[in-house]
Amino acid sequence: MALSTQVHYDAEHKAPMSRREMVRTIALSIAFPMMGLLICYLVEVLLNVEIPRLASSLINLIFVGFAAFFLFPRVFGIPFGKTEPRELNKRIGFYIPNFAWRHVLLGATLALCTLSGMLIASMIVGGYELDFGNITLTHLVFSLNPGIWEEFFYRGIMMVALLRFTKSLKRAAIIQVVLFGLCHIKGADIQSLVDIVSVMILGAGFTYAAYKTRTLVAGIVFHYLHDAFLYLVQLPGGVYTGPMENAVFYAALWSMTGLGCLITKIAAERFKVHASTEPYALEGVITARLE
Repeated sequence: MALSTQVHYDAEHKAPMSRREMVRTIALSIAFPMMGLLICYLVEVLLNVEIPRLASSLINLIFVGFAAFFLFPRVFGIPFGKTEPRELNKRIGFYIPNFAWRHVLLGATLALCTLSGMLIASMIVGGYELDFGNITLTHLVFSLNPGIWEEFFYRGIMMVALLRFTKSLKRAAIIQVVLFGLCHIKGADIQSLVDIVSVMILGAGFTYAAYKTRTLVAGIVFHYLHDAFLYLVQLPGGVYTGPMENAVFYAALWSMTGLGCLITKIAAERFKVHASTEPYALEGVITARLE
């Protein structure tokens, strides 16, 4: 039988976040996930040198890790005021829970859903070629950055801060998912706009995984594997021409993302794939369940 207890954090954590603090949190959370790559790009431009993509990806991992584990908790004090990195990570769900293998397995299953949907669509429209050459060490390492840091900052830092600001799980999730999509904009044409919607739908899937499992682990594995093997299941060059091809591709991807959410719900509620704390709890209270 499960018992339930509530852990109340300090007044600063429970107090509503001001608009100024919220804007600052959003701006920094958007800026930092790829800040290391931006710095590498500026070095290339200013010093006229070439930094290999693999090296820049590793630099970004290290730089953003420093920001996440030092600057945000100890310098910026985001989103709970100045605190220890371990405490920040616990509050936003960035830690290894008990039975972590269940969360990893769930994340892999969710990635299999979206990737298989894309593969089926690619095979239906024709022209698909299986090419393992699309899986390179450089891309596998690069994919660690969005897989880890976008989950840390969007589903972790930003989502928790938005909850404090809006006092509404639904509003916080919608704002966070919309911002996540807009930050992936590549153009103003119809194709780019549809891509943004697709990113938002995936973002909703990542958010739902964090909400139901109470940690970021499943979402990180899901996000990483989806990005890492993206090119393996798409048409050559990722080019889908014509409205029918695009309709089939997006319908398959969005449907399988929805299926992934259903799987997440079943895994969390029936098979106990969830942690003992609730980072998305309202009113500054995290509910711990003692199994």
